[in-house]
Amino acid sequence: MSRKHTHKTSLKEYLSTYNFTKTSNIRKEKGKLYLPNVYCHNGHRLITSEELFDGFKAIKILAIQETGGRYIYYVSPIINDPRLIGPDLPDKTPLKLCCPTCHEELQPLIPCTCRPGAMRRALFLTPKGKKSSAVGVCDTYGCPHSFVIDEGEIVYEVVEEK
Repeated sequence: MSRKHTHKTSLKEYLSTYNFTKTSNIRKEKGKLYLPNVYCHNGHRLITSEELFDGFKAIKILAIQETGGRYIYYVSPIINDPRLIGPDLPDKTPLKLCCPTCHEELQPLIPCTCRPGAMRRALFLTPKGKKSSAVGVCDTYGCPHSFVIDEGEIVYEVVEEK
């Protein structure tokens, strides 16, 4: 989970011919690419109007620290927008990312390279929880690594440049 791009990062665009429609999993509006719907593996909708980012509804995530601290974070649904609303934590703080409705930990997708044991967790683009249509966000506070997969194709990836 990234608060800001603290390292030099780049957005890799893999599909420049993505078909943006009013029903697609990724939408384009006001010159921004955003995620209109995001779900946990149990089909609970994580999009909320409790907070907005440039007029777009936020993604709500429950984060639990190993020390027991429990926090709600509102993450921007705009692709390549690192903003989030919630408490500041030290960079590289490991977090258990959970659905705020069922409180179950978000499913792992792939390991992240930011620290040993870090995982990119699944925010699904459909209620059925298909790993072929998901966002992968790191469970380490301050890590900017993320990606979007739609129908099995990597659409966007944010990576740290060395």
